[in-house]
Amino acid sequence: MKHYCPPQGKKGEKLLFIRYSALGDVVRGIPLAATIKETLPNIPLTWLLVHPYEELVKDQPYVDDVLVWDRSRGLKGFIDVILRVRASGFTHLLSFQGTDRSAIIALFSGIKNRAGRHDWASFVYNLPREDISQMLGRPVKVDEHRLYYVISSKLVVFRDDLLKNAPLPRVACVIGASKEIKRWPLCHWADLINMIASSGGSAILLGHGREEEDMASAIRGSLLKEAEKNTFDLVGRLGLDEMAAIIDGCDAVIGGDTGPMHLALALKKPAIGLFGPTLPEQVGLSELDAKIIADRECVGCQNWDCDKDCLSGIHPENVFGSLLKLSVNDDARDAF
Repeated sequence: MKHYCPPQGKKGEKLLFIRYSALGDVVRGIPLAATIKETLPNIPLTWLLVHPYEELVKDQPYVDDVLVWDRSRGLKGFIDVILRVRASGFTHLLSFQGTDRSAIIALFSGIKNRAGRHDWASFVYNLPREDISQMLGRPVKVDEHRLYYVISSKLVVFRDDLLKNAPLPRVACVIGASKEIKRWPLCHWADLINMIASSGGSAILLGHGREEEDMASAIRGSLLKEAEKNTFDLVGRLGLDEMAAIIDGCDAVIGGDTGPMHLALALKKPAIGLFGPTLPEQVGLSELDAKIIADRECVGCQNWDCDKDCLSGIHPENVFGSLLKLSVNDDARDAF
């Protein structure tokens, strides 16, 4: 296998950055992509993502292009993305995915310099590492305290218009999760939103998909009448970049183990995580401001078939108490 040659910033070099899913992993890839682009500003960076995650990064200043993999097309979609990679003239492949399919993409990419990691197929890379300094051939460090994600002026206008009638403090409520067992009970959401509204604040419901739209409808149907006018249901109405803008416009974020909570972290928003079958450190959410963990010996089991519903033991009063303690802005804190 040919030796890996780091990019030099020369004319004709092209980078393929691979971090295609899921949402939380894509969000955690943002500082990496930004650091690579800032280190080598003259080299075009193309980000390979699964649809619809391109919505989140396509307009970021450190992304020159996106290469979208349509998983809904099955094997044909996978073959198509490999063919497009081969036809794009990339000189370097930098993979931060570590999956079987990312290794297959690397193997058939036709790209001379390939860096990445896989548990048993690292031979497809001529630099079998995910170390960004080794990939770039120079000392590079991601600034853990920096805000990398950029909300465009267009999205700021969109956000401000959508939230103009939502009183402070605005609390983003991420009501869903990929697994039913990771979802906080709807009745608890309704009780919490009643508390937020009765304190003068507003609740912004976030999520996507038909199932979560039905969940939001059920929550709204359980609210006290005075809480309804301060509850704004945006579930299923936002693209991922729009959701990021809405989260950025809120004073706090509450949710379980789900992708939008990674957005809250990336945007440096005060956030409360609700955990049971997974633990914060297992899913990259250990930096949340507050982490409420179910009081069960089996927490962190990651048993998706469990029938214990451990999140039901996290009471709305405890979550609201944590919300009061968050370091939100002065206007929001005064409102509570």
